[in-house]
Amino acid sequence: MRRYMNCINKSIRRQQPFAKRSRHSANKRRQLMEPKINMVRNGWNQIRLQNKHGMCLDCLDYGGIVTRIDAFDRSGQLANVALGYKDMNEYTDNSPYFGALIGRVAGRIAGASFTAEGKQIHVQANEGANHLHGGANGLHQIRFETETFTSARGSGVRFHHRSPDGDGGYPGNVDIDITYTLTDDNEWILSYTAKTDKRTPLTLTNHTYFNLAGEKGATIHDHVLEMDASAYLELDNELIATGNVVKAKGSLFDFSQGRAFRQGLEDGIEQNRCVGNGYDHYFLLDHTKHESVRVYEPKSGRVLSMETTQPGLVLYTGNGLGSEPELTDGPSRKYGGFCLEAQASPASLQYDDLPHIWLEPGTIYKHETVYRFSTQ
Repeated sequence: MRRYMNCINKSIRRQQPFAKRSRHSANKRRQLMEPKINMVRNGWNQIRLQNKHGMCLDCLDYGGIVTRIDAFDRSGQLANVALGYKDMNEYTDNSPYFGALIGRVAGRIAGASFTAEGKQIHVQANEGANHLHGGANGLHQIRFETETFTSARGSGVRFHHRSPDGDGGYPGNVDIDITYTLTDDNEWILSYTAKTDKRTPLTLTNHTYFNLAGEKGATIHDHVLEMDASAYLELDNELIATGNVVKAKGSLFDFSQGRAFRQGLEDGIEQNRCVGNGYDHYFLLDHTKHESVRVYEPKSGRVLSMETTQPGLVLYTGNGLGSEPELTDGPSRKYGGFCLEAQASPASLQYDDLPHIWLEPGTIYKHETVYRFSTQ
């Protein structure tokens, strides 16, 4: 992941890639677990990353899909905290985008069109009249070239894909490289780079659903979210951003002091109701703290923290999940998991005051997101 461009103002401190937090000794590097690869179906490979403590992450070369993350609770017990299908065949459709890489453009493009270099560009309308998550054949449907590795940061896997000019309607040949690294500090690091030969919009993310309870049938109602975000984008009834940036302070969208999901899922305001009673909104991160997001599950004691170079994230609370099909740890259900989709917003294609998502020839898209697992 060495080819990058910041989609937004490079002078903004928060958009610089994170410095490596430690220098591993030669002995520690030797302790790193080599990634394991198993064929699971139709030639797909499942890669297991594991650290010295026993935490592990399973992912596919198909869609970069994360199928499992085993993390410790406060008593030292491991349990899966990522939603995934029991039957691997279900990933060929994967309409909830469980664990998948998303692109070329994550999120919704209004009217499935935008203007590039004076030309109206039409992309696939795969959600009514709008474009969602790169279209039906986005990155979540791609069989990536992969390479496993161990490094000073941990063990990992690199995903590569060349998206050709016109792919899904998008201009430009785009070379995309994404790296997953699992560290001995119980961090999952996602590094993204891309370059293009034509001006094109690009914003990439991962769509893993987390449930820190690690229990069959558990919902996220009592998870407590603290987030360094003082504003969010208002949505219309088609979940398209209206362009109105709403101050969160004092509302159910104010997570600055920590707030359980429950009230927003059960007794929300109109913005909660329009997305199916919950959250599916883009939050603009303030980047005043080292970690922009912290989620705590009281019963298990698990904590998930996130830091990112992206200007914001979509918080999704599984409002659209149903009972079918069955997941690895039991039946699927509404509010069974939450997503923290770090990205820039495609609403910037319509509203110039938002951080833009344009990738230019000769420049490099470069972003990093870190999910850190701990307990309290």
